[in-house]
Amino acid sequence: MASELNRLLPHSVRVYRQLRQEIYAFILMPGDRFTEVDIASRLGCSRTPVREALLTLQNEALIRRCFRNGWEVCPIDFDVYEDLYATRILIEVDSVGRLCGPDTAKIDRSVLAKLRALWVIPSARQEQAGEKIATLDEQFHIALTEAAGNRELTAILSNITDRIRIMRRLDFEYDARIAQTYQEHAELLEAIENREKARAISLIQEHIQDAHSGACAITLRRLQKVRARNLPQFR
Repeated sequence: MASELNRLLPHSVRVYRQLRQEIYAFILMPGDRFTEVDIASRLGCSRTPVREALLTLQNEALIRRCFRNGWEVCPIDFDVYEDLYATRILIEVDSVGRLCGPDTAKIDRSVLAKLRALWVIPSARQEQAGEKIATLDEQFHIALTEAAGNRELTAILSNITDRIRIMRRLDFEYDARIAQTYQEHAELLEAIENREKARAISLIQEHIQDAHSGACAITLRRLQKVRARNLPQFR
């Protein structure tokens, strides 16, 4: 059934999903270069759906145009990711602090009720698909900043979310991490609801730092495995 539904999708969506999965699995490695013709020939389709798929991947900061010709899988610069995660912490600490403070006209607490309905649930109802939970996690963190009422910080956080997506999604390939995310989100929402500012700030800091450390470790392991597999074998 899933295979049949996949065949019914537009060509550009199928190409996009295929290339995105290859990037996440490091089949297409950071720094790899290719052209639209290369992809069209390999996937057996015209250049039009390939071009549409590549533009979508570019918007997600997974690939970029080369200066002269073709495309490149965005290299992984761990220093840049460290800066992005540190900026995330600054933004989300500010948002959580505001949500634990007195109500203002900008704060929308109805968002918090919606988040509780998604995250404070029995384990039997928790989402287990890594890709879906990664999307829900992104939405959770952006929603907190939206609820705090600072549109500029929300826009900055959305941009950071796009740029760290490849590492962030690798972090949800393990069931333990998914369960941990549900628990940590629930604890954070409880602290916000009780206006426990110091606890809420500590929770959001630890949550983001743990996610960053886990994503870095998984990324390095993936890269090492791929490099080891591609090394020439001597006898």
